[in-house]
Amino acid sequence: MIRRFFIDGTIKPVLGLGITSTIGYGTLFYSFTIMSLEFENEFGWNKSFIFGVFSLGLLLGGFISPFVGKKLDRYGARFVMSIGSFLAALGMLFISFVETKIGFILSLLYIEIIATFVLYEAAFVALSQIAKEQARLPMTQITLIAGFASTIFWPLITFLLQILNWREVYMILSLFHLFIALPLHLFTLKNRGLDSDIKKYINSKVMLQLTKKQRDKSMILLTITFCLISIPIAAIQLHLMGILQSFGIEVILAVSIGALIGPSQVGARIIEMLFANKTTPIQSAIISHTLIFVSLLCLLLSVYELFFATLFVILYGAGQGLNYIARGSLPLYILSAVSFGKNSGTLNLFIKITTAVSPFTIALMLDFFGNITTICFLAIIVILSFISLFYLRKVCNV
Repeated sequence: MIRRFFIDGTIKPVLGLGITSTIGYGTLFYSFTIMSLEFENEFGWNKSFIFGVFSLGLLLGGFISPFVGKKLDRYGARFVMSIGSFLAALGMLFISFVETKIGFILSLLYIEIIATFVLYEAAFVALSQIAKEQARLPMTQITLIAGFASTIFWPLITFLLQILNWREVYMILSLFHLFIALPLHLFTLKNRGLDSDIKKYINSKVMLQLTKKQRDKSMILLTITFCLISIPIAAIQLHLMGILQSFGIEVILAVSIGALIGPSQVGARIIEMLFANKTTPIQSAIISHTLIFVSLLCLLLSVYELFFATLFVILYGAGQGLNYIARGSLPLYILSAVSFGKNSGTLNLFIKITTAVSPFTIALMLDFFGNITTICFLAIIVILSFISLFYLRKVCNV
């Protein structure tokens, strides 16, 4: 029965990468939300310094993405992601021994750079090497599993901090990479050469047949589209509570409805999985953009209106959930699985640069121009991303 929901040969990789991606996001990304408070309390460092280093780490992770992508193409995801799990375990240990600002900076930058080896970017390449042009469904399936990363690791880390200090908690998190993620990468992934299969997916109906000129234009438009849409996604992700409060939603209510983002992401991914055979990745991306745009309109109507604020969070979560899938499935659909690691690495370079800069830029806009103007600006950005996406359809003749 379970095989009906998986493409042949992808059950073990999907389950394995779903678990390792959950561990990766839970320990390398979401854990920082809680651990940053521990750094503040122990060392007396301010938030701007702590999150400034974190943002710089994300930026450096973007710069290394093309390098990681090329290594994934050359050596296969099994080897690269296994090395990544080992290095991530070391990173957790490094930061557990931090005593100075320099040590903190070096450890956190190292962790965010190494994250590029084990998160969605690498996992999507792994699935493209296994399922080739059919990788859209497996990509959706691992994001469905990893969508529970914060749901699992926030309570887990909070509980561990009740009985252990933050250094010991980081040591435990390192064991997740060493004894769970590393073996799963080694034993659920197989390196499969792409060259021998080129003819197979050149003739595939699920991959576009484009000229070199079309592919070059498509790569530029993909970059523009994903960079533009990443601006509202990154800005809202970090400033969600503050934005809701600025529209008159009380703190307790803001926290409560903010918790709906996770279930909304998962719900949208389930729908994506069920209807993947009936829609193209471009259509899915258009739906994602539409949900985010409508969510911003609801936010503008949410002044002291809990209904519209709740609708904003649900639609935003759904749009964000679909966008992460589109980052993998759309380049695969347009550019094929050939050199997918290199192409996705180049895309992620620009996306991560935009993601690292956006929260700070939007924070300045909120301070100087207010919430209404800022949200209108984000809505215009989404419209521009729509234009780029529709022009992409024209270039690809779909």
